[in-house]
Amino acid sequence: MPARFRESGNITILDIEGNVDINSSDIIESVGYLLNSGKSNFIFNLENVNLVDYSGLSVLAIAYKNILNHKGKARFIHVSAQVIELFKMVKLEGVFETYADEESAIRSFYEESSGMAHLRRRFKRLDMHLKIKYWVVGSQKRPKVFEGEVVNMSAAGLCVFSKYTFPVNSLLEIELIHRGEIIFLNSTAKVIWIADKELQPHFYPGMGIAFVHLSADNEKLIIDFIDKNITHRVEP
Repeated sequence: MPARFRESGNITILDIEGNVDINSSDIIESVGYLLNSGKSNFIFNLENVNLVDYSGLSVLAIAYKNILNHKGKARFIHVSAQVIELFKMVKLEGVFETYADEESAIRSFYEESSGMAHLRRRFKRLDMHLKIKYWVVGSQKRPKVFEGEVVNMSAAGLCVFSKYTFPVNSLLEIELIHRGEIIFLNSTAKVIWIADKELQPHFYPGMGIAFVHLSADNEKLIIDFIDKNITHRVEP
């Protein structure tokens, strides 16, 4: 089983094991069963999870959304750096509440009822103001070019805010433009996520894209660009 559950007071803890991927629909079914049984407060324990891929992220999002639709609440604990990066890439780090351990997550439910809760962000996120141009790989000799805005960027990929989105796994050629200058081009990226209007209203419409076949030179340009902007960012 990918998930077992236990109780701590009025909180249900799902201990998820192994890989969370396209074969993890049992997580959605387990959450649905528990919701129908009257449960409303959940903790997703990822301590024994080996891998979460993009399909698995969709599984977690569907389960989470189902909880919200039933007026419930959820927390995530023992979240690895790899999974945190996935959350950041698709702008879910501000939606999913993550905690270091079970005790702090349980305490947060009671703090929330006392009006003391606050969102804990474990990683810095650089808000970007970059223009992006993109087109479908191999679509035609003179492909139609679309435009959008990059709202989040890492060496792994981008969050693109635009009404022009493409299905998951679509391959795009992209150009990034900063202050009127193209900072790198001829880079290919794959669509890995389409923004959900209910979970990510601040990022809708939009999509998450991951770099593929990124050249060493372009990778260095991206990393240097991020480092420079993080260095000069004024912390609140």
